[in-house]
Amino acid sequence: MNRPPQRVVVTGLGIVSSLALDREGTWSAMLAGKDGLAPLTRLSLPLEPAQLAGQVAMDPGRHRTLCERMALRALEEGLDGFQPTGEPGRIGVFQGAGTSGLPTAEAFLETRLAGGRGKAAEPAYQSPSTVTDALASRVGAQGPRGTVMNACSSGLLAIGQAWERLAAGELDLAVAGGAENLCRTTYAGFSCLKAVDAKKCRPFSRDRAGLNLGEGAVQMVLETLDGARARGAVIFAEVMGYGASMDAHHPTAPHPEGEGAARAMAMALRTGGLAAAEIDLVSAHGTATPANDGAECLAIRRALGTSAETVSVTSTKSQFGHTLGAAGAFGAAAAILALRDQVVSPTLRLETPDPLCDLDCTPIVAKQRRLRAALVNAFAFGGNNVSLALRRWEGQ
Repeated sequence: MNRPPQRVVVTGLGIVSSLALDREGTWSAMLAGKDGLAPLTRLSLPLEPAQLAGQVAMDPGRHRTLCERMALRALEEGLDGFQPTGEPGRIGVFQGAGTSGLPTAEAFLETRLAGGRGKAAEPAYQSPSTVTDALASRVGAQGPRGTVMNACSSGLLAIGQAWERLAAGELDLAVAGGAENLCRTTYAGFSCLKAVDAKKCRPFSRDRAGLNLGEGAVQMVLETLDGARARGAVIFAEVMGYGASMDAHHPTAPHPEGEGAARAMAMALRTGGLAAAEIDLVSAHGTATPANDGAECLAIRRALGTSAETVSVTSTKSQFGHTLGAAGAFGAAAAILALRDQVVSPTLRLETPDPLCDLDCTPIVAKQRRLRAALVNAFAFGGNNVSLALRRWEGQ
């Protein structure tokens, strides 16, 4: 006999961002219309025309990568003193990875090419899975570990995979999210693609000219509803389902009509048992690149139909840049806090909307409104689309 699906809730949420090193500090700054974009100091790339980024005020440290340190700090906030004590084999960790150990690899290679030996520990910290392993060690997880490298949809796909395992009754608890730090290879690569704006990015604007890169970490503690209730946990939101799709269109450009993105959103609604009319918020991918934003707005209309007329849309990338492997997790965190507080964070610098972006994209200032459920979008290079469905927790 098939086991009925378990309901899955978010019981912990930690954020380390270029706005603040904690959840509430980040959220307050977002609602106040602040951004964490500043002149580039983390890296030295004087020949690149764009010199702005969202940088986290943490030192790299000696014994761990910056990615690990940010992820562990976010996890500690998400745990809030809670130490999982259940069966270790039923605790999983799922992480979106982008650069991960690449900055360590860059430094190691530089040293070797200059004739040095490098540090003995450095090769071990070059793996994309080091963040996942560090988090698993922290919570004593002996269940499945997943390190997702699906470009900019990685963090959201990791959350979706955690939801699948919990809903199927295979796990009792999971840590899910993403962490990203700036590195020269990635920064120079996006610059070479002419995807980076030398000014602060302007999602959904007529004059948008590209993204700004950023770094940070978001970690969530997900549990079955039964488990959360049994220990009296605070519940932030319910994860309803998710969808994933592939454009099969272009290595970097999205499908111009948002066809694959719309399928991911429709799948998230279907797996979550939600009607389009129940969605009040879309935490958008919203990169501020010329190709993405118009296609995403078309996709929202395809997926939500006439309900798109009343939905609020927002882009977190206007506030801390594009955090690549962690971007979907940042979008999910913003949606969870919006559902909790019934307020939509603003899309900054949206003064002259593009006619293609003809939705309520929450320009300039935060907006109080009733929010029942949300979709979170992350659309990556290669046409890898993920959408996550969340519902406000009202105690039922």
